Amino acid sequence: MGSKIQRLSSLTINQIAAGEVIENPASVVKELVENAIDAKASHITIEILAGGFQSIKISDDGVGMSKEDALLCLERHTTSKLFHPEDLLTLSTLGFRGEALASIASISKLSLLTSQGEGDATLVEVEGEALVSCTPAARGRGTTLEIRSLFYNVPARKKFQKSPATSSAEITKMLTQLALAHPEIGFTFLQQQRRIFSTAANREEPLLALLKKRGERLLASDFLPNCKDLFFKGDDLLLQGVISNPIYSRQNRSGQYLFVNRRAVSCPAISYAIKDAYGTRLDTGKYPLYLLHLSISPELIDINVHPQKKEIRLKNEGALKNVIHAAINAALGNRAAFTKTLPPSFFSAPPPPLPLNFSLKKETTATQIELPLEKPFSLIGLYGKYLFVEAKTLPCHVVEKEAEGLVFIDLVAAEKRIAFEKLVQETPPISQGLLFPVTVTFSLAEAALLKNHLPLLQNAGIHLQEIGKTAFLIDSIPPFLQATQMQSLLETLIAQFSFQDDPIRQIAFHLSRYVEQAGKHYTLEEAGFILKTLLKTTDPLHCPRGKFTLFQLKEAILESYFNTKKPH
Repeated sequence: MGSKIQRLSSLTINQIAAGEVIENPASVVKELVENAIDAKASHITIEILAGGFQSIKISDDGVGMSKEDALLCLERHTTSKLFHPEDLLTLSTLGFRGEALASIASISKLSLLTSQGEGDATLVEVEGEALVSCTPAARGRGTTLEIRSLFYNVPARKKFQKSPATSSAEITKMLTQLALAHPEIGFTFLQQQRRIFSTAANREEPLLALLKKRGERLLASDFLPNCKDLFFKGDDLLLQGVISNPIYSRQNRSGQYLFVNRRAVSCPAISYAIKDAYGTRLDTGKYPLYLLHLSISPELIDINVHPQKKEIRLKNEGALKNVIHAAINAALGNRAAFTKTLPPSFFSAPPPPLPLNFSLKKETTATQIELPLEKPFSLIGLYGKYLFVEAKTLPCHVVEKEAEGLVFIDLVAAEKRIAFEKLVQETPPISQGLLFPVTVTFSLAEAALLKNHLPLLQNAGIHLQEIGKTAFLIDSIPPFLQATQMQSLLETLIAQFSFQDDPIRQIAFHLSRYVEQAGKHYTLEEAGFILKTLLKTTDPLHCPRGKFTLFQLKEAILESYFNTKKPH
């Protein structure tokens, strides 16, 4: 009987590695640009066609490679950046595993043109990992890599890729991060042969000055004017960049750019420490914006905890938290000791009394509202945003059969459900024109995502027009929104567009949340109409966030409440 265990082929191994490292065209761009940075390039040019699926071309003026190295770099686990196991503890380069080029070559048609500046250049052609040719060529010092027909030989993976437009937006976001991580390097980004942005190389000025110039070029026009400089130098770390004034904040973390040793990373410990340092300066549910570089000894961080090195771990989180608190308090002009008071726990607070002092109509009999249902229901009264209805008059799909007692309807939650369902319908909802159109601005990466979703926003009643690369004019919005809410709302939606598979429902979900901010006072007639409309929705029991729109208070509970003896 033959052996059941077999060695995987080299192509299969590389395609498995590609599945871990290469998620999409943006991850290809990231790996190749990071290689160019490690090669000491002063300027890097990135060109893409069809969102990177048709072609990705990266050209740099770095050190280049010899013919031997050009062939060897396409093999798996070959690297010029790591020689001994202990080197993992002191890494200073962006790439080190030696998997990227071999993985990319296994799922594309790859051309590598490289020169060290002396003698002939080398042109290597690879198709699906197989070497096609290796010939002399002409080129100045540096390297050009062209990736064509990405995922051509793995159709199952290509089938689940996002659209070229969404891929282009993801690449724009990725390059924005890389350009902010290395403000001394020049970047030129071309999409469909159209220049998206171009920045000059500059190795003369200090990092903070370069960072601010790069931020002015790539981020929203109001980002830098609403930020303060931050500079903090310790024995084994340097923290520098800009942080926003407390009043300039967002409802999500989309305006936060953190770089540790020139690597764009996610580090919850640092993110939480920054927000915590603002203390009560920030409103509840708001997040500061920042553009920060942290230089720290490589021995104090672990960057090899994620296949794409997106996350890091810190060895001494407590000490860094203290540094961040001190630096932010100094930047915001408050060198006093940091204090923060926490709100009392909701669960430890005593339960509120039953709201039995609700307002009644002047009429002695309950108001009858006719519905296209089995029977009419009775409105008893209002208390704030709550409507009270006699339970037995409601349809059985809302309350228990033959129910008694009262039903409390949360009118705000009900309106959110109603608004959500109107927005997800194919027919565009009602939209009202603005007397004074509103201008909103974003970063290049955010604007690219927003442009891809303009038709969906229009179907949701938000009409935008492009008036520049990063600016939009809003002239019409749904009636329950306010013009002053639009910048914050669109920032939230853009953050969702980055990873949500169902943007239509995401738009509807976030728009429906703004119903509560209208702050209206209900009349009994309005409340009855809301209830009537709610009962016609697909899920009258829940708002879009899953919160109950109503709850039933049975007669037995009421009896026990009134029959309870008052303590002496």
